[in-house]
Amino acid sequence: MGFVVWPCTHGSRSVLERAEHVLIGLSPWNSYYKPRVVEALVGWASANFARVDVFVPGDEAAHTLAAAGAQPAEAVRRARYAVGRLRAPARRGLKRAGVPDPDLHLHSWTQLSERPAYQRCLKRVRDAYHTDEAIRGACRRTARAAVRHLAGREPTEEQIDQAVGYAIAELPLVLDGPNIFGTKSSLFVYHREMDLLSPFISGSSTALRPAPGQGYAVVRSPEADSARPGPNGAGSE
Repeated sequence: MGFVVWPCTHGSRSVLERAEHVLIGLSPWNSYYKPRVVEALVGWASANFARVDVFVPGDEAAHTLAAAGAQPAEAVRRARYAVGRLRAPARRGLKRAGVPDPDLHLHSWTQLSERPAYQRCLKRVRDAYHTDEAIRGACRRTARAAVRHLAGREPTEEQIDQAVGYAIAELPLVLDGPNIFGTKSSLFVYHREMDLLSPFISGSSTALRPAPGQGYAVVRSPEADSARPGPNGAGSE
């Protein structure tokens, strides 16, 4: 399975060419990420970058399901099942590529929250959510899309409030990958353009700027879907 890469900014193209580190973002609620696609994507990344890390939400993914109306126990059960369907092929892809200790390259927010660089960036993100309209809007649009996809109807503001922590917790990974993962550069890849990235690609955020060496790219397999990706959030279909 082949993949096509679209760097999101001029600086991202330079990060792509350096090929030092890639962070693959996976969504448990997106039908694009079938097991064979995940395994092939990890294999592609391992063949083209010096270091590969994969981000898969943990039990915290249940908050979005709860916001969409699922009971807490059911939300946790469904989240764990969905996350497991991503972690297993990602682990196989890393192992097949010869990556030692594949589990050390599979991350959730719970695990990353122990890293000081993540903690520092998360504090900045939380502050910006309350002071920067571009950041707040991007986070809420992402949460709205995720809940609408799962619930099948337009969410209320209260549901968005409940789910928005998912987007806030993800932002440090797209802002400061180099410091969080200890690299000089880091390319965050997803299969379509994300609302969450719009303040940084457009430069509309006044409170937050990506770290030096942070880049973004859309990476998609034409074999999985021949349509060029559109500007949708991480939680949408």
